Amino acid sequence: MASRKRTAAQPHRVTMKDVARHAGVSQPTVSFVLNDRRDVSIAAETRSRVLEAAKELNFQPNRAAQSLRSNRSYTVGVIADRLVSQPYAGHIVLGVQQAVQEAGYVCFVVETAPTTDGGKAAVENLVQQGVAGLIYAAPGPEYVTPVGGLDNVPTVFVNCFPPGDVPAVTVLADEFQGGRDAAAAVFTAGHTNVAFLGGPEDDYACRERKRGLESAAADANIDPATIRIQFGTFQVGSGYDLAMGVLANERPTAIICGNDRMAVGALMAAQSLGLRCPEDISIVGFDDQPDLADQMHPPLTTVALPHQQMGYDAGTLLLAETEQPGRHLVPCEYVPRSSLAAPRSEGT
Repeated sequence: MASRKRTAAQPHRVTMKDVARHAGVSQPTVSFVLNDRRDVSIAAETRSRVLEAAKELNFQPNRAAQSLRSNRSYTVGVIADRLVSQPYAGHIVLGVQQAVQEAGYVCFVVETAPTTDGGKAAVENLVQQGVAGLIYAAPGPEYVTPVGGLDNVPTVFVNCFPPGDVPAVTVLADEFQGGRDAAAAVFTAGHTNVAFLGGPEDDYACRERKRGLESAAADANIDPATIRIQFGTFQVGSGYDLAMGVLANERPTAIICGNDRMAVGALMAAQSLGLRCPEDISIVGFDDQPDLADQMHPPLTTVALPHQQMGYDAGTLLLAETEQPGRHLVPCEYVPRSSLAAPRSEGT
């Protein structure tokens, strides 16, 4: 006799019938409640009882079946450009995922950087399979070109914006506020002889951080024109070269850098000249890049970019019942560490 292969017993999947039996109501009532059918009149006590029963039984809705019945997708497409390989900007995807999962959706990420067509075929295929909406994301605030012909698909831009500044739901870090807070801390510490080493002059983040610096200077009764401003590339080598230039002339007591990588270069330049941080010169960065800012010697005073919160807000706005076009700014957090101190008194 042929032996029968034993198979493990399959766990019982909790169904709406089970929830209805547990709550003491009909299955259609359970369906109306769990699908949030507000067009059907159901008593608040009954609705509460159904939701409690579903929670007690750990009921997991069959999204595939729901999609077929309602012609509604529970997938959100994240169109990422050079994002998933970034050391910290990838937290945007984590934030989106947290927001949409709370509403019963799942994320599907398309990375466009390695494709010859900019991800056009992959995005179109994703849309054809059905998505609730698209979220475009980039590692830094810049213009991105969305795939054409998808104007009817709800779309949100996070850490980027559409070309031509067309009306769109856009989520950005409040770079101006972050730049102002960083500079205000420097001025509050007593520094008046300050240099700013920024990224490219036409870069959105650089412009906003510089604008925040100038606002903080005005608040501190310091003429913004007295601040030495240099522009570079947001890279370590650029920070080093620019810092060597400003330190060769009238030496500032503090350097505010466009990002943490430039701050690394500035610190290297200072140390090559025999200067100590923060005893001889204070250095401040921007980004709070993981495994970098807090690992420097001394640990770097900086401003944290709220990537995860930006992603969360983008996911929330995408699933909102009403579209909210315009720029939604997420506050940045000032992170004090020991690379900033009061300027050294003359003769000490």
